[in-house]
Amino acid sequence: MNDLIEMEYTFNEINRAYENNEISKEEYKNLLEGLEVEKLVTLNAEELHRKEELNKLITAAITIVSAVA
Repeated sequence: MNDLIEMEYTFNEINRAYENNEISKEEYKNLLEGLEVEKLVTLNAEELHRKEELNKLITAAITIVSAVA
């Protein structure tokens, strides 16, 4: 399951628990804040991965141009 789908599932579970009075308002807020942090970490990790891939492409292009020159 990808991270976004997993976070959406968790969000829905948190909402369900709150609507069914299984968790308090404070617990609800804390869980949502934790989910927000998880989202930011996931987005930053994905961005880092894309930057690493771009860096590999740039390095490869420099290597090719240097070999030809």
